[in-house]
Amino acid sequence: MKAFLLHRLAATTTALALSAGMALAQTDDVVELSVALAVDDAGFNVTTSSVFRLAQDLGFFEKHGVAVTYVALDGTPQAVSALLAGDVDAADIALDAAIRLTATGDLALKGIVATGTGSPFLIATKDDIATVADLAGRSYAIADYGSLDHSLTQAVLRGMGVDPASPAYVPIGAPAVRVQALAAGQVDATTVSFGTFGSIEGTPGIHVLVPPGDFSDFAPALTKFVAVRADTIEENADALQRFTEALIDTSREMAAHPEIWVEAAAAARTDIPRPSLERTAGFLGNRWCVNGCIDPTELDASVAFVYANPDFADVPQMAAADLVDLSFTTRALETLGVDPSEGFDSRK
Repeated sequence: MKAFLLHRLAATTTALALSAGMALAQTDDVVELSVALAVDDAGFNVTTSSVFRLAQDLGFFEKHGVAVTYVALDGTPQAVSALLAGDVDAADIALDAAIRLTATGDLALKGIVATGTGSPFLIATKDDIATVADLAGRSYAIADYGSLDHSLTQAVLRGMGVDPASPAYVPIGAPAVRVQALAAGQVDATTVSFGTFGSIEGTPGIHVLVPPGDFSDFAPALTKFVAVRADTIEENADALQRFTEALIDTSREMAAHPEIWVEAAAAARTDIPRPSLERTAGFLGNRWCVNGCIDPTELDASVAFVYANPDFADVPQMAAADLVDLSFTTRALETLGVDPSEGFDSRK
């Protein structure tokens, strides 16, 4: 995939500038980092989470002198277990899980960078499900109990006045698996990203019940971040800093040149028609984390959203500032400069 993309990119002025910048920035000392990701993110998730794979495949990790090993897991519960066991240095996990673990003293975590803001998700169902109330008792595919898609679905249903426990949740794994199960009639509904739905768009008997815009109204702006054990940040600081800068650098390239993302996605996700990928690129345009997406104001609002969930009634309150280490994005923006473009991560 890397050779294919570099060949395509080399035909444009952007690609030449990118390659030249990489050559100048490369360093002889390379540090290593292991990161737990959801299975779909470790592959090529057609959301801004694709930045994980793009940073590796397009040479941004190499540019910033960090060698990253991804550990693909089914979702946040497994990623948290990997952090607990010390099997990985960092993990991309759901914000609500980080709050619960840190607030209860089970595991102190710090978020250092995020890869997306503004929910890209939707609820897709069989055509006979006309309202969210109709989801009661129907089979609803999720990655796992406690996974991000599960917790967000519950938040959206609660916000729309429906009992979040009313669907019959069925844990079956990654988004691509869930959406194909829906298309095959094996489940009645699921939550997936706008891009993932593109692989079954137009399937008879399937429709979008809750579009992304409506879904976002009932979901926090920041749902996940890359978390590190608070007691191990210092020993991995250099690798984490380079990793943070590589993700931001890649995100900026994708935001500025969506055609690069489309080429990468088309090569990696042959199951999704190119026109759908082009629409997805437009949808993602202002959602890339060009400044790291760890904005204190947005974080405050997202933490408040989590605590508004009745399931968190007995979880000790904690300040949003205690959940993050802002030093990594701060230093990254000192090195890379602040991206002033319009978007969810705008910092003018």
